[in-house]
Amino acid sequence: MRAVANITKFIACCAGLCGAVSLRAQEPMLHFGDDGRFVIAQFTDMHLDAEARPAEAAKTFARLDRVLATEHPDLLIFTGDVVTGRPARPIWLRLMDTLCRRQVPFCVVLGNHDAEQDLTRAEIARIVTGNPLSLNTLDAEGGLADCELTVCGRRTNAAALVLYCLDSHDYSTVGGIDGYGWFLPEQVAWLRQCCEARTQANKGVPVPSLAFFHIVLPEYLAAWRDPSNSRIGRAAEEECPGALNTGMFAAMVETGSVMGVFVGHDHDIDYVVADKGIALGYGRFSGDDTTYNNLRPGVRLLRLTEGERGFETWIREDDGRIVDRARFAEGKITQNKEIP
Repeated sequence: MRAVANITKFIACCAGLCGAVSLRAQEPMLHFGDDGRFVIAQFTDMHLDAEARPAEAAKTFARLDRVLATEHPDLLIFTGDVVTGRPARPIWLRLMDTLCRRQVPFCVVLGNHDAEQDLTRAEIARIVTGNPLSLNTLDAEGGLADCELTVCGRRTNAAALVLYCLDSHDYSTVGGIDGYGWFLPEQVAWLRQCCEARTQANKGVPVPSLAFFHIVLPEYLAAWRDPSNSRIGRAAEEECPGALNTGMFAAMVETGSVMGVFVGHDHDIDYVVADKGIALGYGRFSGDDTTYNNLRPGVRLLRLTEGERGFETWIREDDGRIVDRARFAEGKITQNKEIP
């Protein structure tokens, strides 16, 4: 078994406690396993609605259990639109309880629909950060802060991988501009500063990094439409990026740290395309028939190997099928039928 995380368990995980307390356990220490690997499961756009669609919510929770049982990920990352039904609190607490029982560290970023229910972003954040396995923290406004998560090497506490979980917001807040939200300039500056500091501490060598958020970057559109770019997957609808471009992708390229970006938001897209040395990818829609979807529900997995700048990825569908096996290395995506 992989030595995933050393977790201080001084909070009992049970339905009556998980999500209902503000006291947090010590954050898990993430490490590459004894086999030198680290596996991330990306769940996106679950659109849980237990009140109006209880059968569909049950299927989504069963999907979560199957993936945890079969793939044994070291970390779960939820990339938005998690709960989209009212009342929202019971289903968020049910999700927190499930994660407690499975004892897997996780991080949540919100989508454009999460706070459209009967909970504010701050109220959702308190539920999420109340879970002892959550790697989320609160920002100054009480919402979920942008996170820089460190995955250490097998035999060291030095960073071997860095994960950025970012808030891409929901909708435009600028009068006269319609559409989805975008990264604020201060977020771009923060990511740039983090990457540059990591590089400096690593003797001038960028630390391999991945970024996760909900709304697609504008650069995805040109990357997918360029036939010279290596890719895998499909797009059965148009991408829906934020209405403004504030330079997040440019910061990632210029600092040289981020090697892959993974989003959700567009349910009928699951591609990964390489552009300018970065893999621009989608997760697979992980929910059920509570909203539109024309791809078989599933989960994206990413497997990283300590000391390598690159990763392997695949999608596990409900019937156990594994599709879109691929490897990203040296700025290119290649199919790899031997994965996993």
